[in-house]
Amino acid sequence: MNSSKLIENFLALHITSNCQLHCEHCYCRNYTHTNTSKQNLCADFLSTEFPLRDYSIILSGGEPLLYSRFEHLCNLIREFQDHVRLSTNGILIPKYIDVFEQNDGIMVSIDGDRETHDQIRGKGSYDKAVEALECLKEHGIRRSIGFMLCKWNLHCVDHVIELCKRYDCTTMNFMPYQSFSGKSDKTVRFTEWLRAKEYVNKHVRTFVTCIETGCVAGIYGVAVTPDLNYWDCPRHQEIIGKYPKPIQTVIKNPEDMMNPFEMCCRYLGW
Repeated sequence: MNSSKLIENFLALHITSNCQLHCEHCYCRNYTHTNTSKQNLCADFLSTEFPLRDYSIILSGGEPLLYSRFEHLCNLIREFQDHVRLSTNGILIPKYIDVFEQNDGIMVSIDGDRETHDQIRGKGSYDKAVEALECLKEHGIRRSIGFMLCKWNLHCVDHVIELCKRYDCTTMNFMPYQSFSGKSDKTVRFTEWLRAKEYVNKHVRTFVTCIETGCVAGIYGVAVTPDLNYWDCPRHQEIIGKYPKPIQTVIKNPEDMMNPFEMCCRYLGW
């Protein structure tokens, strides 16, 4: 298997901070939700002169399927790109299955086998995530698995590979858990993650990440929180502006690209 490039212009819309779960490694906070038109945000993003040709609008959270106007938002996103991309815990996928189309990209988070996943995300959440994969496969909707490697689930790599094969997932988004405080017993070393990624690539397609190529925070795109702050990226989370300030005025030049180990990866040991 080969890796696919994940470097593209991105607008990561964190449309809600609400979630049914309380995951041990969640980086989201509680925000005051603002009902600003997502259409204006998307239009501003697409009018921004980014360095790359390809772009993607990605729905995230919290759990994006808890957003009160989710179906309406999907219809809006399709006005700007021909598919919907989102990351989800999978719990509400069966409820919204008729909203999705085959060309959409739905990434379901899986953190290991049943025991490990439920330890991290809450009892019963593994079965709901697997049910989501089954439902997406049954309806022929493009699907992938998001797997965040940490010391708790190192032993589950083969299990998640088998899930990808069983449910014909297009890719696995294989990332290391990254602490935002520097005080974590869950973080794996960069070389440990890299060896695991090389192993996964023999079985399932993964993405070439910014950890390997260089930090793209605030260069190729931004994330927007529910209270309309701009993050340079969902992982580094540096506030670089706030809507309605145009995105064009807050992004950096590619010449300003940083070493990822000076940014969100600064707590990853070698």
